[in-house]
Amino acid sequence: MNSQKRPLFGLLLVLIGLVLLLNNLGVISGLPGYVFSWINIFLLLAIANLFSGNFRGALLFGVLWSFFMLQQYTDIRLRDYWPLILVVIGLSMLLRKRLQPQVTATSDDSFDEINIFGGSTKKYTSSSLKGGKITNIFGGSEIDLRDCQPESVVVIEVLTLFGGCDLIVPKEWNISVDTTAIFGGFDDKREASSHKDPAMVYIKGITIFGGGTLKSSK
Repeated sequence: MNSQKRPLFGLLLVLIGLVLLLNNLGVISGLPGYVFSWINIFLLLAIANLFSGNFRGALLFGVLWSFFMLQQYTDIRLRDYWPLILVVIGLSMLLRKRLQPQVTATSDDSFDEINIFGGSTKKYTSSSLKGGKITNIFGGSEIDLRDCQPESVVVIEVLTLFGGCDLIVPKEWNISVDTTAIFGGFDDKREASSHKDPAMVYIKGITIFGGGTLKSSK
């Protein structure tokens, strides 16, 4: 989710939260029961994916939301049709394999990559890289920083949950990896180099049933 779309989604969450709070306090009343349903978690995830440009993820969560809503408010029986959920997830995985994300390049000095049931491939060319954030939940990303020049201290925050991340960086960079791993890890597989860049790059975060890799080439 880029820096322009994130505030819009944040504003949407604020508005939803305020409406629900006012309803709980009795300031407003009469909201239909389906507004408070747990099923709407899928709708929020669909909107989040839509704002981040991950249309396959948005479609997946949108279909799941529609399915559970129909099951709850119509005569459709979940025990008869629940295998369709597996079909949708399987189709999403097949599409993800066949439709590889296109590489996009930017000169932004920082990045904030979010992938939920999707993937992205980005190349950065900043002459003054300040840092970034990477969030992959049932998704993955490949970020190429080989044409970047980092500032004296750079922090890259990583969160992977059933996902993965490949960081392609120059082998000369001084990188300190300090991540918490739960059934996962973050490995440095770069080629060795006798010369080291004076800048310091810190990679921090958590990997749960996922991981990441530092590489100096694709």
